[in-house]
Amino acid sequence: MKNIFFVIASIIILLYMFISIRKNKLDVTQSFIWIIFCIVLLILSIFPKSLDWLAKIIGVEYPPALFLTIASVILFVMNFIQSKMIVDLEKKVVDLGQELSILKSEGKVDEREE
Repeated sequence: MKNIFFVIASIIILLYMFISIRKNKLDVTQSFIWIIFCIVLLILSIFPKSLDWLAKIIGVEYPPALFLTIASVILFVMNFIQSKMIVDLEKKVVDLGQELSILKSEGKVDEREE
């Protein structure tokens, strides 16, 4: 098996994802795409001709171009998801800041002197 490096690399990354989830360093929803990507990489490493077969079905002349396209799409989706999460968190920060200001103006929260 010539692709043993890729098999080992994908298994190591997959194990790292599971360990990070277990230690609560990563959320399951955030790491879901990474886990799927590692499984796909593992399958392609074990069965390298499957990429050639898939490229033939789709009509791609050069199979590595299909792999790069799929990887680019996955990274684009991950970037979109992360951007959406950042916007949601920014909205929450603004809302919390406004609520804190209201509570301070009503005297319900002690202001710390520095």
